[in-house]
Amino acid sequence: MLKNLLLIGVVFSTFILNAQVTCVPVFPGPDESVMITFNANEGNKGLASETGDIYAHTGIITDASTSLKDWKRVKFPWNVNDPSVRMTAIGNGLYTLNISNIRSFYGALASEKILKLAFVFRNANGTKEGKTAGGEDILYDVYSAGSALKTLIIAPISSTIFTTVGQNISFKGAASLSSNLTLTDNESVIATASAAKELTKTIDIATEGAHRVTFKAETGGNVDSASFTYVVPFTLVAADPPAGSELGANIKGDSVTLLLQAPNKDNVFVIGSFTDYKVDSKYQMRKSIDGKTWWVTIKGLTLGKTYTYQYLVDGLPVADPLSTLVLDPNNDNFISSLTYPNPIPYPTNKTTGHVSVIEVGKTPYVWKNTNFARPEKKDLIIYELLMRDFVNRHDFQTLMDTISYLKNLGINAIELMPINEFEGNESWGYNPAFHNALDKYYGTPDKFKEFVDKCHENGIAVIVDIVFNQAYSQSPLFKLYSQGSSPTANSPFLNIEAPHPYSVGYDFNHESEFTKNYVSQCIKYWLREYNIDGYRFDLTKGFTQNRSTEATASNYDISRINILKNYHNVVQSTTPGAYTILEHFCENAEESELANAGMMVWANVNHDANEATMGWTGNGLSNFSAKKRGWNDTRHDKHIAYMESHDEERLMYKNGQFANGAPGYSIKNDISIALKRMELISSFFYLVPGPRMLWQFGELGYDVSIGFNERVGKKPIRWEYFTDNARKRLYNVTRNLIALRKNNTAFKTLNYTDADLAAGYLKAYHIQENDFNAIVLGNFDVVAGDITPAFQKTGKWYNYMTGDSITVTDKNAIIRLLPGEYRIYTSVKQPQPPGGYVRYTLTSTEDFAAEANEFMVYPTPSVSGNIFIGYHLKKGGNVQWSVYNMVGQQVHFSTNKILLSGSYQDDLKAPLPAGTYLVKLTVNGATGTQKIVIH
Repeated sequence: MLKNLLLIGVVFSTFILNAQVTCVPVFPGPDESVMITFNANEGNKGLASETGDIYAHTGIITDASTSLKDWKRVKFPWNVNDPSVRMTAIGNGLYTLNISNIRSFYGALASEKILKLAFVFRNANGTKEGKTAGGEDILYDVYSAGSALKTLIIAPISSTIFTTVGQNISFKGAASLSSNLTLTDNESVIATASAAKELTKTIDIATEGAHRVTFKAETGGNVDSASFTYVVPFTLVAADPPAGSELGANIKGDSVTLLLQAPNKDNVFVIGSFTDYKVDSKYQMRKSIDGKTWWVTIKGLTLGKTYTYQYLVDGLPVADPLSTLVLDPNNDNFISSLTYPNPIPYPTNKTTGHVSVIEVGKTPYVWKNTNFARPEKKDLIIYELLMRDFVNRHDFQTLMDTISYLKNLGINAIELMPINEFEGNESWGYNPAFHNALDKYYGTPDKFKEFVDKCHENGIAVIVDIVFNQAYSQSPLFKLYSQGSSPTANSPFLNIEAPHPYSVGYDFNHESEFTKNYVSQCIKYWLREYNIDGYRFDLTKGFTQNRSTEATASNYDISRINILKNYHNVVQSTTPGAYTILEHFCENAEESELANAGMMVWANVNHDANEATMGWTGNGLSNFSAKKRGWNDTRHDKHIAYMESHDEERLMYKNGQFANGAPGYSIKNDISIALKRMELISSFFYLVPGPRMLWQFGELGYDVSIGFNERVGKKPIRWEYFTDNARKRLYNVTRNLIALRKNNTAFKTLNYTDADLAAGYLKAYHIQENDFNAIVLGNFDVVAGDITPAFQKTGKWYNYMTGDSITVTDKNAIIRLLPGEYRIYTSVKQPQPPGGYVRYTLTSTEDFAAEANEFMVYPTPSVSGNIFIGYHLKKGGNVQWSVYNMVGQQVHFSTNKILLSGSYQDDLKAPLPAGTYLVKLTVNGATGTQKIVIH
């Protein structure tokens, strides 16, 4: 690593002096005093208009740094306004900082090799910052005693200058040792100096084209040089790009036509591996006749070869906004070679920032499943997941290896949280940098295609979550039109501030034709290239330029409706029948109009579902259905209800923290009961008509809070849940419910009674179609209750979960339900559920008797001392016992253990206060109860 950093230091020193920072002395040593001058008018100009104090956030790059981002010996945390790092204003946007001794100022040890000074300048409250033009940290080389000869260009202050004939450039260069100095322009000598440390020259601009100016120093056989480029753009006649060309890279044979929309710019060049990242007039881009688009055709590329490139826009290097693959110098080296084998090398020391990738003549992926029929909207069971927190290797290959688990569950669509290039590696993905590029953290483009193919082979659609409400600072759309930390007023893509109250990042202006072109191009690309089945559009409430507050943002907005209809039409014209799903949450009139147009909307039922699982209220469950919206028609297939998504607290976490209870029945303290409540709510959730969505591991009762490791931080991956009988039972119940829904069209229509989902602890949900009738009974209370079932007819009814049957002679005969108990009866016998029959009453004596006998707690009554729990296991399995007081509080428990069949005696040991207690023994999910009195 030291070797690499030293190389970086050497190469950086051969380039031009950093535009924003100068130093006296020019070549500071690690134990010298220096004066740093910061020019706020250069770089990203984030502090150009600042009138208050400016501070240096500063550290050093040492031989222990792992990258140029790995600062050491940082002076103070961000926003600490210490006088020792307050800059002195000297006028004209210039600020100075005196450092008495570099090593002592930063507190570096004598053994540490200091390679660079690192800076980000900021205002007093840290809301504005001064960085390089590309938004990077500002670095300045430190020179050790005995260092080799170094050259540095002090003026001009840009590595690439765009100018015109008749102008001139003031040049000043410095060498670290007295040397023979030479200045050349395209290899023609224009100035020299002997035995000198500095050279100055006024360079007259006489001809068009690109000019490489090289400053060279020679002494004692040592040579070093630094260069900059000045360019006089040719005057190109405006012309439109070849017909049929789209924004981004258009590869055809051995040529590529590049298109960039960047209005109000003066000139654009392409630099890349084909120019060694030097400016070459052959790659100057031509402007379209309407002045909105820049383009160039590059011919003679080698088939089968990978190329990298950037646009140089008025001197600013940026990657192609519509890149389909990018290289990230700060994050790619942390991606495992198992996830992304044979990575494309970054053009280190040639450029900075993201670079775009094109592969010329690449063999196209051959799709194996070309006749996949997407599930109808009304049939969708969507599984939302974040690969980072779902499979340990967080890649498409591992996800493919997990398809059987999801297929067996019965889902027919996977919704991936954003997989386009986002800032950093580990993220939810809602901080997009490149909307059109696959993030390499999850795997290669071909591996994603293979994943989609595998899903289609197994009858599973693939939906991609995509974020067009905002972009972040690494996006070229921001970099091209930014000043400091804000978009410029003339940005064709981004608003200076969001007109709505729900913005994060930099807000898109969806009324702009340029934004519409960009978004439409991205929409078409993923559908065409990856054969995906649709999109979930994030935060579509923000797709408006109309100003609103939190109180009015959800109001009917015809502009927003028209924007979304336009994007939906792009989806449908590209891939007819593909899904357009909106995270919208606006007033019903607006969502109804979007549904009429064919779009689907999210319906968050988390609150009502969780209140029901916790047993606190008899909340109505009418939000499970589209009828609540008044959609008593074919629009019910546009209402995607979900109890959990990436954004909600997990139901089981709240069950374990805040749930209700009663003597002998504690949802909060008994996980088997809490899981049983998940079965109860699921029996209603999945059997109400309309598309459904579940969040990863919800089928196993995932109970880690969304706030664990902060909201968007990594969460534990809990595949071990599948080996726990009570959790696997929930998986099987979920599987059975999905199968029942799939196999009967009655669960796909609106043939049910609204009152069935109304408020009340005891619910009887009825559904019928032709000769098929079904009824779901559930007790959401924490005590037993009697329910009038109102069977639709007399005769034989079949318990779907157990395979048993009953004969109904009185349709209204009372049925007693234990707390949390549910039953599902059908008038037509169903095939055995794919997850197997399950007993629906965990607390019944019959269930427990099948697992264990001779269960006793002794001695009783007892004086607080040793109390013993004895039992005999018939088959062996998972065993756990708990002790509750008479208000339902758990006061003692054992860890879960796996035992063989046989007799056992456990010692309670812990002394208990006088009183009456219930001891629960749970064996393989079935529970027996004994009472004990302590004097």
